[in-house]
Amino acid sequence: MMRLDPPDTREIDYIQTRKNVANWFDTEYSKYQRLANIPVISSVRLSLAPKGTASANSVEDMNVNRANAKQVLEFVDGVLDTLDERYKTIIKSLYIQGSQNWQVAERLGYGTTSYGIIKNKACALFAQTMDITAGTSLVAYKE
Repeated sequence: MMRLDPPDTREIDYIQTRKNVANWFDTEYSKYQRLANIPVISSVRLSLAPKGTASANSVEDMNVNRANAKQVLEFVDGVLDTLDERYKTIIKSLYIQGSQNWQVAERLGYGTTSYGIIKNKACALFAQTMDITAGTSLVAYKE
């Protein structure tokens, strides 16, 4: 029989969680986007490192890294698909498409206060899902 962990009763620090999500998209997600967009190379040995060094990547390694990065991006899309459409729109618009907060709020028809609350909830739900499924540590809790 599968055993579920008891629910976490600690209070979420929405501001820090939102910052963690923004930082994750700025660093990790953007890294995977760059790797996934590297063109497929078929026959040359590509390296900007001096010959004979451990950092010289073979074409095969480069293509494996590219494929892995694409899988990570697909996984994140899957996580986003589990969210309510409003939350998904906020996360994708802000952190993937680079929209401004006012643009997203206007598109969704929310005022500043309502949008801020919904954005915090969107980041918290995304962070919780990533923490559970991918082992990240995006959710922050109040002391």
